[in-house]
Amino acid sequence: MGGAVERQVSLGEFVRVPRSSLASPACDPPMRNENSLGRLWPELKVWRKVRLGPVSLIYAFRRAVRITQGDRKTRFVLARAPSERDLPEQHPERVLQTRTDRAASPGLAVIVGVGPGFGDALARRLAGEGFDLALVARDAQRLTPLSEELSGSGMGVELYGADATDERDVERLFDRIVAQQGPPSLVVYSVQNFGPGKGIDISVPAFESGWKHNCLGAFLVARSAGRLMRDAGKGSIFLIGSTSSMVGRVGYLTLAVGKFGQRALAQVLARELWPAGIHIAHVIVDADIAEATAPTEQLVQSDPDHIAESILALHRQPRTAWSSEIDLRPWNEAFWEHC
Repeated sequence: MGGAVERQVSLGEFVRVPRSSLASPACDPPMRNENSLGRLWPELKVWRKVRLGPVSLIYAFRRAVRITQGDRKTRFVLARAPSERDLPEQHPERVLQTRTDRAASPGLAVIVGVGPGFGDALARRLAGEGFDLALVARDAQRLTPLSEELSGSGMGVELYGADATDERDVERLFDRIVAQQGPPSLVVYSVQNFGPGKGIDISVPAFESGWKHNCLGAFLVARSAGRLMRDAGKGSIFLIGSTSSMVGRVGYLTLAVGKFGQRALAQVLARELWPAGIHIAHVIVDADIAEATAPTEQLVQSDPDHIAESILALHRQPRTAWSSEIDLRPWNEAFWEHC
């Protein structure tokens, strides 16, 4: 290996870098102040390759992803459906009603990327229609108030902490969901990542982050969900896009690249999985989405409750008239003017 390693500076291109320029965990102490770390951090994020005989070790440093899990015990108790032993014998019609409701349940909905605004609104709308819910976010503890609110309606609500851009994490996620709640009938991928900047100024880590969250994560989630639904012969997988799914605007490269890819993913999967009974669709939100914390006098925005209504209607489409893509915007919004 000699006295140098190789650093990737562009796709397929490597240059020699002296070892003395790299931080060595065995020899160099941690940075003692934030200024030093700030100067070193951009260099640490660059991909490097170390040749090890017939193979190579390719690595780069990234910030650790903080994942939290929800309080399943509390939610499980709140969400537990009554059993026959819980119901008084003098009211047999209540037993019949409970059985009927459970038999008619629309199933389990998985929402990946639950946040204020659309994610919360969709969870509430689906819970109102009788769906059990699997709510997924990196910081699942943040969703505990929403979970407790929805569990009060009698639906099963579970929180899952996961990194949607990590292949093994997504596989474990769906294993846990199936083990705890069963296979899903509806999966919605609503993750978006964006960092502003002109193309020639954007770093490789920023470019990769946009692609991973907006495209790779959608692929990983759709693949796992599609495999489960293929066995069942039914289900819906919806990928939520934006204006940048259609238009590459100045300063929005990291968003457009991933969203273009997500749209292509939806088109391919629709052609592959529709014949298996799985409804794949791409939903373009060509607008800003209002959040609970946003002042109502802001510029024109889409109401997240109305978007959630459209998602539910899309899921309910009869299979002889499925949509593969829909675009949503307020009635007074200019077309394709957002990000």
